[in-house]
Amino acid sequence: MAVEIYRNASLIQHDTYEADPSSADQTVQKLRERWASLREKGYAGDYPVHIFRQGGVSEKKSKVIQYFRWNSEQARVSAAADPDVQKWDAEIAGLAGDEPAREQMTEAIRGFNRNFPSVGGVELLRGVCSCLLTVDGVVENFPMSVKNGIVLMHRSPRMDQDGDGRNEMYLKILMHGGELMTPALGPIRVDQNFTRPNDGIVKSKGEGSDFPGNAVWRVAWKIHTPLGVVLTDPETPLVFGPATVAHYPPVGTRFMSPTGPVALIHEETGRRVGTLTPRELTAFDIVITKDDEVFADMLNKAPKEIFDLLREQMAKTEGQELGGLEDTSAVSVN
Repeated sequence: MAVEIYRNASLIQHDTYEADPSSADQTVQKLRERWASLREKGYAGDYPVHIFRQGGVSEKKSKVIQYFRWNSEQARVSAAADPDVQKWDAEIAGLAGDEPAREQMTEAIRGFNRNFPSVGGVELLRGVCSCLLTVDGVVENFPMSVKNGIVLMHRSPRMDQDGDGRNEMYLKILMHGGELMTPALGPIRVDQNFTRPNDGIVKSKGEGSDFPGNAVWRVAWKIHTPLGVVLTDPETPLVFGPATVAHYPPVGTRFMSPTGPVALIHEETGRRVGTLTPRELTAFDIVITKDDEVFADMLNKAPKEIFDLLREQMAKTEGQELGGLEDTSAVSVN
């Protein structure tokens, strides 16, 4: 399947300044303040600015480099005409001298290549999850799409935990959720049900390297509604996948759900109040990736039932084309 690996076309700005060592620190400070002003005015994107300095006081010149993301092409044009931004530029030019070497760049989606990471870590991703929501007497099969959802999860190091000669990466979901507005119920928040397993696994197909692999997720939800808190049936996990994953984090991979309607249980009364049918889960942005600094074995060990779930779902889809990587331009945001 075709994969679009680029996003933020020409919106990443990369500036290189040549400053005297005596004014390099001031240049760095002015760049920090300038970016804060761009951000407050809505010109700069939500990715943090990165500023680097090269060279010390003994050098003839100190190189100062910054890069950040514009919100849009129009934001860049508007910023260039903004008197406050022009003032910042003039002050920085007074410190750094010549005009900076300025480049506009396009961002490539990050992802690991060939093998699972050899060290565990924590990932924060943004994504979208869609399902059909039925609340008895209120709404039927409402297409609920949690488009601003986030997932915080821990990944295990590459290990062959079941001893079959193919590596796995166990993914323990630490927290996930999102919010949306529905016409029938008003605001809804979807949270993780922490009393039930929320995890996933990617298992290598063993074709010379860890990727591609087969992956599956299982989650359980607690949904906050004006009617009270409702739970997806604790005895029936919401399954997404299996899907073929070509890299990790699995940005752009579509995980279709085979799970049929699952009962919604009112938490306070224990009464069945409707159903939820999961449809699709897609991660479309990596907010941050951090390798482990402290080894946490309890997060790395995959339970037997997640292997059983993957085998069960793979058997059901044998001979069928699995979900997997799609054109991510449909879910990427500039």
